[in-house]
Amino acid sequence: MWFLLLIAACGGPGEGAGSDEVLGLEAFSPGMWEQRALTIRAGLNEAVTMAESGEVEREETRDFIHSVYTGSFEPELEKAIRQHLGARVALELELAFGHLMKAITNRRTRQDSADALSEKIAQAAGILESKAASLRGE
Repeated sequence: MWFLLLIAACGGPGEGAGSDEVLGLEAFSPGMWEQRALTIRAGLNEAVTMAESGEVEREETRDFIHSVYTGSFEPELEKAIRQHLGARVALELELAFGHLMKAITNRRTRQDSADALSEKIAQAAGILESKAASLRGE
């Protein structure tokens, strides 16, 4: 399933590096990218909690991670990362989402995977914040 997520995330019509849409970082409010990263972290932590509770099926937890990806990461943050930090960084994050979806069934690795992904996203968001601030002349 994560492979399909990766293929879909790497671009469809009008998305990805070939997109005609230019995402101007300076147009976004200060702190916005870091707030997006915190929202994603909260979603990933919730997915780990769901998995640890044992009250939901593994597939439901994976679906939740997918919804974090499509609802919180992909719409703006992934596009900004791809455009301003490069396709490689975006691909690494997409692969980390897939890795987490696979690791969610392994009690020993799921929290580490979620933490590593959250940290990578926070780092990328911090770089976007810095670039946006310099474009705004701050």
